[in-house]
Amino acid sequence: MTAFLQLVVFMFAAVNPVAAAAGIRPRGSAISPTAVAAGALAALLFAGGAALLSNPILDGLGVEPETFRVGAGVVFLVGGASEVWRGGAPLAGAPGSEHRSAFLFVLLALVTPAALAGAVTYGADRGEFETIAAAATVFAIAAVAIGARLGRFEAAAGAVARITGGLLVVVAAGLIVSGVRAI
Repeated sequence: MTAFLQLVVFMFAAVNPVAAAAGIRPRGSAISPTAVAAGALAALLFAGGAALLSNPILDGLGVEPETFRVGAGVVFLVGGASEVWRGGAPLAGAPGSEHRSAFLFVLLALVTPAALAGAVTYGADRGEFETIAAAATVFAIAAVAIGARLGRFEAAAGAVARITGGLLVVVAAGLIVSGVRAI
């Protein structure tokens, strides 16, 4: 597996696009493709900004990249355990057909603590632009999954979301061990 593909897999586990797609249950009609695309693009801006600013963020926190890697591993562990527990549980409420609320639901479903922690730690460790490219790939997959309304396939989407959560727990263990060894 190439280093870039590995980074895509790690960001996929951090974002868990299947859980996001299964968790969004729109009232009435489907979420507009424009709202989905705008939400995914906004999520990419958040994650891309975190990756681009990874070194200033770490400097501002007074934290070395290795130490942040351990912290990101803990965030991944909690996020992964949560997904294993609940699967693709719906978000609180459901977006209406209004563009604004659907956009916010997509944005909030994709910009998770694990996604932002991953953007910072991988931006510092692997490079900002490679991290942004991996995040763009994952958010594009998420936009397609949300547009496909995976919530209709609740059992299958929940199973994939749980498996992805398990993968995130494994990635968390690797980050924690790597960070502790580097310290």
